[in-house]
Order: sequence, then C-alpha cells, then structure tokens
Amino acid sequence: MSIERELSGPLSAELARAVRAGRLPASAWAAVAEVLESLDPGVPVGDVVASLSDITGGDVGDDPRADLPDAASDESVHGSHCLPGDPRENGAAFSSRAHAAGVEGDMPWQRGVRSRASAWHADIDRTTFLDEISRASATSLNSAEMLAQVCALVRSHRLADRTAVWRATDDGLRRTSPPPRDDGPAERPDLTVQQALITRRSVRTGDRRLSVPLLAGRLVLGVLDLTRERREFTADDISLAHAVAGRAALGLRNAYEYEREHELAQRLQYAMLPTLASLDEVDIAARYRSSTRGVHIGGDWYDAFARSDGTVVLTVGDVTGHGLDAAVVMGQLQNALRAYALEGHGPASSLRLVHELLREGRGSLYATAVVVEMQLRTGVIRWASAGHPPPLVQDPSGAVTYLDAEHGPMLGVDPRCRIPEHQRSLAPGSSVALYTDGLIERRTSDLDAGMARLARVFERGGGGAPAERTETVLHEMLGGTDHDDDVCLLLCRWTGPAELRRTG
Repeated sequence: MSIERELSGPLSAELARAVRAGRLPASAWAAVAEVLESLDPGVPVGDVVASLSDITGGDVGDDPRADLPDAASDESVHGSHCLPGDPRENGAAFSSRAHAAGVEGDMPWQRGVRSRASAWHADIDRTTFLDEISRASATSLNSAEMLAQVCALVRSHRLADRTAVWRATDDGLRRTSPPPRDDGPAERPDLTVQQALITRRSVRTGDRRLSVPLLAGRLVLGVLDLTRERREFTADDISLAHAVAGRAALGLRNAYEYEREHELAQRLQYAMLPTLASLDEVDIAARYRSSTRGVHIGGDWYDAFARSDGTVVLTVGDVTGHGLDAAVVMGQLQNALRAYALEGHGPASSLRLVHELLREGRGSLYATAVVVEMQLRTGVIRWASAGHPPPLVQDPSGAVTYLDAEHGPMLGVDPRCRIPEHQRSLAPGSSVALYTDGLIERRTSDLDAGMARLARVFERGGGGAPAERTETVLHEMLGGTDHDDDVCLLLCRWTGPAELRRTG
C-alpha cells in the first residue's frame, strides 16, 4: 500500500516525496497518519514536514525496525496483534521511541509544529493590525481625527494602555491626541518625548514607557508616546510600534498637505471676491463658505455695487465644476455682469449678454446666476434668474416669500436663451437674500425641503443687522457638519430713503 493511498489530506503528496528523498524515515509515516487528524489545518505543509524531518532525523539509512518491540509489547500498545511488516507495527515503534524519550502524549515534532503554528498566527495578527492602522491613516484627511483612530487601535490591540501624540509645530511640540483641556495650562513634552524627536530614534523610560518618532521620509512630524501599566515592552513590541508610527506619519503628512492646499484654495477664492460698498439706504452683508471636502477652488461668487442713478445691483452665481477652470470662468462672469450692469443694462439683458459671452468661449462649463436691481428711492426691485434658486424676500413683519417666478435656463446651454424679467415693490425695512444651492441642497433631502428650512430660519431670525444674520443663517443651515459644495449668501436690507425714516 502506498503512502499516497494511506494518507489523506493536503500533506500526503509532500510527505511521500520526503520519504522517497530520504528526508523522512518510512517507519514514521503510520504514526504521522495517526497524528494528522489533530493538526491545525492552517499549519503550512512545509512547516510540518520540516518538523518531522528534525525530530525523526539521524541516519535515515538505519533499519527502522531495530528498536521495534516484540509482539507482546506491540499488542499492549495497539490492543491487537500486528503482523510483521504491518504499518501499525512501525507506528507503534515510532510512538514508543517518543515515549522512551520522556515525552508523554506530546512528541517533540508535535511541539515544533505547534510552535511554528503559534508564530504563524502571531504574524497574521501583526499583519492584520498593521492593515487596520494603514486604513485608519488613509481614511481621514483630518489630522486630529486620523490620529485619534490610530491611538484607539493601538489601545484596543493592547500594544499600549495609554497613548499620546505630540505634533511638531513651528512653536515646538504640541499634544494633539488626546486634545489638551481648554481650561488647563498648556502641557509641555518631557525629556523622553524631546529625545525621541531630536534623535529620531525610539526612547524608553524604564520597561513600560516608549516614545517613537513619527518619521515620514526625512521629516519628523512628531512623537507617538506609549505607556503600559503592567507588561514590559519587548523587542517585538518596539518593532511593531515603529511600524505603527511609520504608517501614522504617512497619514499625518497626507493630512498636512491636504490642509495646506485647502487653505491656499480658500485664500485664492476669498481674494477673488469683491469688497462690498457701504451705502446709507441699504445695509449689505455677504458670506462665503468653501466646501469642507476636497481642495478645489469653487465657482461660486457674489457681488453688490451701486450705479450712479441710485440703483443697487446684487448678483450671485455658481459655475459648474471646481478647480482652476471654474475659477477662471467665475472671474470672467462676475466681472462681465458688473460691467454690463454699470453700463445700464437691466437684469435680464445683463444675463443674456453673459450667456453669449459664455457660448462664444466654447468651453465645457456652464453657470447659474441671479441679478436683482433695487431702486433706493422707491424700493422697487427688478430681477431675473438663469437656472438659479429664487431670491428670498422678508418683509418688516418677518414674513418670508420666495420670488419664484419664471426663469431662464442655465447660462451657456441653450443657444435660444430667453430670460424673463420681473418687478415688485418693497416696504422699508424689507430684506432680500440671494444664495447658491450649496446652502439648501443636501444628499438626504431635496431642494424644496432645503428652501422650506431656509424660510423657517429667516422667520425665526427676525430683525437684526445683516452681518449678524448671515452668520446665524449659515450656522443653522450648515452647522458644524461637512458640506460637499461651496456656499454664498448675500443679504441686503433696504431701510428706505432718509425722509421716509424721519416721517416714520
């Protein structure tokens, strides 16, 4: 009977080759077959064979029956008779030699396999843990949030009982995870943390404190400080801590780059927005909030200016897309609308001219925009919209209505663009709000729900200066949550001419 037929499972072929090559005595195969059932199936084939070769080594040319017991002993071992040459006889001899060596119930080769299996499982745990660290370091571009996730994984994996992260800044090391208390004095790093930063090497204080530098290439971004309450840090623990710190440092560098690019994009966006004029008959305030996701420059804009005939012009627009191309188109449209309005063109005429300008550019970007003209002497407003959300009007009593009249298509889309114009009168003390869709649009609700919510926010806000109200509206509509789009809000309150205010 061949080994392949007698042994079953994934080890059969490998064991047969080992026997034929002389690396494993043929007398051992029966005992191997008996023990295989108790082995962990996850143990690598090569580890099992190597362990067997180590244990059953010696001169493989020796007679495997030299130490076989007699029939009586064989019967006492197996509980039945074995014919000479029966495989069970060789298995009994193999087992008897193990017992003679003083290993009762646990042969040395089995201990070797178990030891290798234990090390194999430890490697899997280490790899899985480091994969979780890598995912946490790459998932969030918010540096504080990313570091908090990494520290939580370090504690849950029991690499440390307490963790702290000290980030290198222009003013020195600052602890960021866990964040310092606002009402307490600023914490300073101790000598261990400072040594880890300066030497770029891990530093131990006793056996239960380890400070590891956060290295990303040549950059030292901070220090990961680990503390244990009972267990000591072994050499393997220190190696694992360095691997964790390296992955966290890469995530921290990516977060820094994102935050820096986002800040630069915001600065460029704000530099392109106009400075609002101060007028006696109206109080105007505007706010811009960039998207909290991504680093692209947005295409939202607002503008407000006065003509020499006593008319105030308000515009808000939104170019599709993000990035440099959207910013360039946004700047062109904003300046063009201002130029056309200053020439005396009305809201609809100004939008049609901008539409032709965008069409002639033959680009792939489009835009929405709304233009409102306000006569300061009379309070009459004229407005026109090209695919933009309708302006909101709040009268002196606090009631809110939308100027939801017929509007034209997006700018640059329809070659036969028709943009209607509308007119109405305001009472002194009324306010007009223009905004972009980022203020009312959410993934979890439609535009109608967002507009209804905006109306409620304005109704609750009542009076007050536009500068304060814009901040209140943005806070209540956006809160502290992330928003995927840029937001513009322009609020104009018409107080009425001076003679009306005096008679009133």
